[in-house]
Amino acid sequence: MIRTLDVYLYDVRVAIISRRGANLQLRYLPEYVESENPVPISVTLPVVATTFGNGDTTRFLDNLLPDRADVRTRWAREAKLTSDSTFDLLTAYGADVAGALEFYPAGTAPRQEENLTPVTEKEIGDRIRQIRRDDSDWLQHRAAEEGFSLGGAQGKFALTLRDGQWYEPSGRQPSTHIFKPGIHPLPGSDVTEHITLQVARLLGIEAAASTIGEFDGDHVLIVERFDRFDVDGAINRIHQEDLAQATGTSHVQKYEADGGPGYRDIFAVLDRNLSATDAKAAKERFVKLFVFSWIIGHNDGHSKNYSLTHVAGRSVLAPFYDLNSSLPFTLPEQVLAHDPAVFDNIELAFTVDAVNTLGTFGASSVLRLEVDAQLPEGHLRDFALRVAATLQPVVAAVIEQLPDHLKQLQAVMLYPHATYTRARRVIDTLS
Repeated sequence: MIRTLDVYLYDVRVAIISRRGANLQLRYLPEYVESENPVPISVTLPVVATTFGNGDTTRFLDNLLPDRADVRTRWAREAKLTSDSTFDLLTAYGADVAGALEFYPAGTAPRQEENLTPVTEKEIGDRIRQIRRDDSDWLQHRAAEEGFSLGGAQGKFALTLRDGQWYEPSGRQPSTHIFKPGIHPLPGSDVTEHITLQVARLLGIEAAASTIGEFDGDHVLIVERFDRFDVDGAINRIHQEDLAQATGTSHVQKYEADGGPGYRDIFAVLDRNLSATDAKAAKERFVKLFVFSWIIGHNDGHSKNYSLTHVAGRSVLAPFYDLNSSLPFTLPEQVLAHDPAVFDNIELAFTVDAVNTLGTFGASSVLRLEVDAQLPEGHLRDFALRVAATLQPVVAAVIEQLPDHLKQLQAVMLYPHATYTRARRVIDTLS
């Protein structure tokens, strides 16, 4: 039985994780503690000589793996593991996780080979269809020894793009893009996520770059990984952690409603771990996205859908990702009625002064966020009005770029009707 994992960060062995029964402990190596500007694994696991106990260690590691128990069990079975514990899963899947961390059984040399295997349009289409049929099957018979893991609840996979060709990466070769077929009960949700990401970017919100790809007759959202960077054609990893990890939150409590962090808890993490300038900028970005979420009907902005990026001597709030609108998935006749009350009961991911629905969030909520983020009076309100006033032409421009057959998806056709209704309600509320 494997009892110890070596932890590598930016190609340096930085820590070991030991297992004693069901308890895990993490300890940084002395030479790493004494090195210049060591990058922490997590802000909850700062680079110090002390040993971190089971709670801190497990909460961080859990969030590197899929949220769903059925996916974890399936992965354990695929890798012929004796359990689906976090430690056991990382022995098989820890070599390519979000960010720049790599986990190997103690004494195992990090992989040196870098392999890119071309994948055909049909093979990608088959994988998209497989996840749509069974979104617990993320691997689709991908070899467990490739050591790949992505967190979250939604079925997805990752590939590498080189010179217009898609490849299956293995060894030390990182992936560059994440493929998301969408949420099974919400047809077209991959396309509406792309629309929402692009609308956010056009409105000045720093969000992940995305496209809609089509492979063997199936469409899929493709998101460019921002935890990767290219240096002379070589893809390198950038370390990051999500805000569930940064707040020491279990993946089962990622929503504030389930006991997870509220926005003030997140602000406290930003103030403690970012420079004063970066914390101020991060809080402004956060509340602007909060207001955008209120306008667009994005209700899945839990703590795992925000991340910090860590490099030597600096941490910053990463670009936003996993943005979508719940509005087009309301009953069509209700959306087409253009009655703003239809959306009033949709809940936001965070609460502001006991308010957490689209209908109850209003001018006083915007003011509270403005004050808590230490923004000038009226700054956030003006931003909200500007977004509402320009939303429709921006939405129309993004949808216009889609292939004609994707414009016929029900969720895509309803999207501009829903945002028209919401924009009117926001302008009325703030005016």
